[in-house]
Amino acid sequence: MVGLLLGTVLLVASQDTVTVTLEEAVAGVLAVSPTIAASVGAIDAPRGLRREDFWPFPSNPAVEYGRSRRTSPGSITHDTEWAVSQEIEIGGQWIFRYNAAGKLIRSAEERLLNVKRLVALEARLAYLSLALAERRTLLTDSSATFAGRLARLAGRQLEAGEINRLEYNAAVLEAARTQSTAERAHAEQSRAAANLARLLDWSGDSLPRTVPGLSIGDIPTGSIKPSLALARDRRADLAAAGFEIEAANKAVTAASLGFIPNLTLVAIGGREADTDDLNGFGVGLTIPLFHRGQSAKGVAKAKRAAAQAEYAAVSRAIRADVQAATARFARARAAERRFATEVLRAATENVTLSETALEEGFASVTDVVVLRTAAVAAQLEYLDVLAETAEAWFRLAAALGVTPTELAQFIRDETEQR
Repeated sequence: MVGLLLGTVLLVASQDTVTVTLEEAVAGVLAVSPTIAASVGAIDAPRGLRREDFWPFPSNPAVEYGRSRRTSPGSITHDTEWAVSQEIEIGGQWIFRYNAAGKLIRSAEERLLNVKRLVALEARLAYLSLALAERRTLLTDSSATFAGRLARLAGRQLEAGEINRLEYNAAVLEAARTQSTAERAHAEQSRAAANLARLLDWSGDSLPRTVPGLSIGDIPTGSIKPSLALARDRRADLAAAGFEIEAANKAVTAASLGFIPNLTLVAIGGREADTDDLNGFGVGLTIPLFHRGQSAKGVAKAKRAAAQAEYAAVSRAIRADVQAATARFARARAAERRFATEVLRAATENVTLSETALEEGFASVTDVVVLRTAAVAAQLEYLDVLAETAEAWFRLAAALGVTPTELAQFIRDETEQR
């Protein structure tokens, strides 16, 4: 077991890391996403329907050929005949089916855009998770390094009789605790890197790492207001549902024209008794007496009702998404700003001051442990607040159907207009 654990540690240590930006990560995930590939393939279905409904022919032409033997006193002759027939829709149903298929193509294309929106959001959240995990690793490693130095200093002071066993134990416990926290942070970073590598479809030992400094995009300082108009204009899932309704309406119209007879044209030819040529032409009508498109009309109406219900559901979901994402981001950003201005500065100063105080002998080991523990805890809590803010920002952009960059520009424009 020890050998297995050691091999795992060495494998992780030997893995190469490749720095990627947020934009590169999103573009890479979009390029290799299986979900997107499936959505691209789904467009072929309505394309096939439209190609089939390009002509006003509900069926393929029928070709018939016959040969018969005629026996008469003193002779044997043969009669041959052939016929080519084609049914034609004269009611224009094919036009509506063709247009309906075109709307289904548009719907499939919009659904592809919606899948890309969700995949891009997943990529941004995975990148954010890795960026914050790297920040936690740096912070916990620094804390563990200092706690180790503190424990060694406390050991020398204990031997010199300058501190008691209680203070020494506090330093040792802090060193062990911070080292354990650092190990867990490294494990979380490895998990986050592996998850992003999975989305990027990276093979081998290479793992991604983010740009230093937690570059998650530009978040403007202007006020945020729910923009349902922007979401309704940009959300591809709502557009897809709208095209589904249009396609269903045209399908209902095509089915309603089923009472109009179809015209059948027949070309006839042959040879009688091996001597006489026969040529003719026939016209027929398919009388819609028993089958008048009742089933097709019922199916089309059912699909229209389902499309209308989906449109209403998507519209309500968009309204809820935008309102919830807007409120969450506004609260999260306010908390992050307050934390950064009122807490993070003091925590950062205490980390530095505690080290200085210890080195210069102005603080005891116990005081340094307490002060530094509180300061590092505040810094780690700030990373949690920052993670919630960035996630809320990404989810707000996705709820509006825009990229974070487009949302930032939209907010600036709105702020300037006000």
